[in-house]
Amino acid sequence: MVRHVLGAVCLVAAAYLLWSAMARRRLAQQQAAAGIQPPPLHPSLTLMADLGPSLIIAGLVIAGGQTVVAFLLTDGGGVFSQFDLAGFVALLVAYGVWVKMKGRYRVAT
Repeated sequence: MVRHVLGAVCLVAAAYLLWSAMARRRLAQQQAAAGIQPPPLHPSLTLMADLGPSLIIAGLVIAGGQTVVAFLLTDGGGVFSQFDLAGFVALLVAYGVWVKMKGRYRVAT
C-alpha cells in the first residue's frame, strides 16, 4: 500500500492538469464565440510561444523514457511499484497536454 502512494499522488495531479487544460480550452472557445480576443503577444515572445511548447514536450518525452529505462534496469530500486511509474508517466503526459493547451488557447484576462 505504501509503495503506491506516489503513483496515486501523481495520478491526482495528472487529473488536475488535464481538467485545467480542458477548462482553459473551453474558456478560450467561449471567449472566441463571444468575439473576445486575447491581447496580442509582444513581438519578442512570438518565437518563444511557437517553439516553447514543442521543446518542453520533447524534454518530457526524453525524461519519461529515461525514467522508464531506469525503472526497468533497477526494478524500481525496490521502492517504487509499476503503479508509481505509471502515475509518474501519466503526470508527464498530462503536463505536456497542459503546456500545449496553454500555448494554443490564449484567453483574455
